[in-house]
Amino acid sequence: MMFQKPKSGLTRRAALALTAAPFATPFLGLATPARADAIVLKFSHVVSPDAPKGKASLLFKQLAEKYTDGKVTVEVYPNSSLYKDKEELEALQLGSVHLLAPSISKFGPICRS
Repeated sequence: MMFQKPKSGLTRRAALALTAAPFATPFLGLATPARADAIVLKFSHVVSPDAPKGKASLLFKQLAEKYTDGKVTVEVYPNSSLYKDKEELEALQLGSVHLLAPSISKFGPICRS
């Protein structure tokens, strides 16, 4: 039995290409260079920028951006401007914030579970 050309004008080669496309698509990304998008980290804390923890967060921002050649951007949110003290750990678990500087007392309920 010979292969007959479909009436739609689709050739055998085109039909094979269409069936193989969904399987080849995931591998196409492997050959492309890495994306140049910057990584943005959200750093939330509850103290002022002048407090020792606030100064440390700003130093972290400066060093992270310097040593990654600007590929990482750190956004520091002091004074509970992004999340309140009781909301921070939940925000971290949900991925809404990436870095925290909580008080050690905030880990008590987690360690007792």
